[in-house]
Amino acid sequence: MRRAIRSALFVLATSAFLSPAGVSLAQSLPEPLKPIGNLDSPFNLIIPNYSEAPLPSSWQGFYFKPSIGYESISFGNQLSHAKGMTLGASGGYDFRYDNFVFGPTGDLNYDFVRGSQSSIDGVSGYRTRIDFDGSVGAKAGFLWGRTLIYMTGGYAFASMSVKNDTLGLSDARTLSGWTAGGGLEYLWSENHSLRFGYRRVQFSDERFNSAPLDHDKLKFSIDKFDIGFIRRF
Repeated sequence: MRRAIRSALFVLATSAFLSPAGVSLAQSLPEPLKPIGNLDSPFNLIIPNYSEAPLPSSWQGFYFKPSIGYESISFGNQLSHAKGMTLGASGGYDFRYDNFVFGPTGDLNYDFVRGSQSSIDGVSGYRTRIDFDGSVGAKAGFLWGRTLIYMTGGYAFASMSVKNDTLGLSDARTLSGWTAGGGLEYLWSENHSLRFGYRRVQFSDERFNSAPLDHDKLKFSIDKFDIGFIRRF
């Protein structure tokens, strides 16, 4: 069952990242694009100089964002830290009032995060793995031209497993916690933008039967970085 869930999440994350929302940016670049200073084509595509302000409606409505990211997991015991790449997708609805943008948001990610082998109480062979993580919450930010500076926070969850290769023990838990962070979003065209974000995720303590009795209560946190193109509707 868990393998089927992981496979489904991987397909969802990959298809989201390769979806038309993720590849339509080049097809929707506004015309004309003016270079800044001495930047000639194609460098002006990196930092375009727009002669007109975006429409107010560009920051309102539903949005979808396939993304790729990197995360690092820190444990509060003798387990080695884990790090790796993630593929995911997020979405939500934005409201705009003057220069303020706010609304609900959520995300789901498939994680390629594995910890290196570590020892607890002299017993080696312990490894950790994150299969997926996600969150639901809210986002609020301030507009400065075509750039949105935002903060976000809410409820977070993740599936983590601890395995001991030496003893042949393994178990997994779905963990709950909170997340908070922020980032920047740049409006590239009237319906597309580029977002870079960081979030801190802190989970509640959870007991794992595969860990030694005196160290079976694990506490850990995640630092998440991601980047992705947003398609607004």
